Amino acid sequence: MTLARSSLVGRLVVPLIVIQAILSLVATIVSLLVWQQPGDAYAFAQMHIENLSVEALAMQPDGRLVLTDTPALAEFRAARPQVRLAVMQGRQVLDGSSPELAAALRELGFPGFASATLRLTQGTLSGAMVTATLVPTRWGDVIVVSTDNPLQAADMPALIHHMSGYLVRVMTLVLLSTALIVPLVVRQALRPLRAASRQAARIDLRSRDFRLPDGRGVPSELVPLIRAINTALDRLDEGFGRQQRYAAEAAHEMRTPLALLAARIGTVSDPQAAQGLRRDVERMRTLVDQLLFVAWLERGEILPDAPLDLVALARSVVADHAPLAIAQGREIALAPRVDRLPIRGNQRAVESALVNLVQNAMRAEPPGGTIEVVVRGPAEILVVDHGAGIPAAERDRVFEPFWRRDERHPGAGLGLTIVKEAAAAHGGSVSVHDTPGGGATFRLTLAVDAHPDRHAG
Repeated sequence: MTLARSSLVGRLVVPLIVIQAILSLVATIVSLLVWQQPGDAYAFAQMHIENLSVEALAMQPDGRLVLTDTPALAEFRAARPQVRLAVMQGRQVLDGSSPELAAALRELGFPGFASATLRLTQGTLSGAMVTATLVPTRWGDVIVVSTDNPLQAADMPALIHHMSGYLVRVMTLVLLSTALIVPLVVRQALRPLRAASRQAARIDLRSRDFRLPDGRGVPSELVPLIRAINTALDRLDEGFGRQQRYAAEAAHEMRTPLALLAARIGTVSDPQAAQGLRRDVERMRTLVDQLLFVAWLERGEILPDAPLDLVALARSVVADHAPLAIAQGREIALAPRVDRLPIRGNQRAVESALVNLVQNAMRAEPPGGTIEVVVRGPAEILVVDHGAGIPAAERDRVFEPFWRRDERHPGAGLGLTIVKEAAAAHGGSVSVHDTPGGGATFRLTLAVDAHPDRHAG
């Protein structure tokens, strides 16, 4: 069972949001309970006595609103005998309120506060801490006034219930803000990593000298990884270059013994045996030349910047192969869609690619058939045969070095590899498609700028 890969952004964003939410909640609670301002303890305790007072309000038959002595309120008064409680509606103190506090309020002229915490400096309750809050009830707004009632443990449930709505609003705002801002910050921080990924994707056999940047703008945490990757690329580049040199030198060294062998075949007395040996030597010489050409292409030593005409090049290749095609009972035809197709490329590489495509089509074309070479803009050549075609499962493998469908097919399996490397050297590609009615169509595309003086036919 394989575990699904999670996004690095997700791994960073989710914990940050959770941590931010927890820290915000803790900071809010600490600020309310620890970092209190003078009078906060009385204001927090007021929430409990508010609930008890509202529950104790009752409307009398004569229409008077009074503060009754409910069991909960009686228990509160017994536990805190120093607390005085009064409920006002407008400028009227309700019956059931503390007489001392009611008298003090009358002495003050029923001050117009609604929600406040203050210390009395005159009157019978001079020095008492007074807390007043405006509370909505079903009988209208009332003002609950208490004195000398600091926060105690019994007040915490009422405080938590009262503050829960506030905390929910705060936490919702914090979470929404964090969910919007943190992903943007994290994505911005990961931009160098995405840039390095895009640059790493550009590295291939023709750009092996390219390395990932580890200088300015790259986070220090990524520098060791990038340098390790660059070091690994250096080792791979060195090893691959060494193998290429060995292969090229070995193929080059084989040319001399092959030439000597071809010369000595003339001394063989049996003509039939000599002909067989010449055929084998020629096959070996072709293989050596192809190996050298593939190594030349892979090393990226070609410069696709010389002027050439694709129509003229295709015409030359078709003319060279026409006698061989006729000798094999086939025909080959050029079907240009333009009179001229001047581009900039490498003559030898493009010509070798087209030769290999034509030779491959000649082997596939049934006797009596016609191979078509189509040249069209912007820089594309189609080689069409009407043979058995290539199954979809094998269309990628046909371009692999030394791959052949079976041993009956002649050649070393390097021809289409040369086509692929030549196309890549020109920034293009080669692909295989079905020919209508049966067969295979090879499309060679060269991604180079066309010459501005092209003329359509």
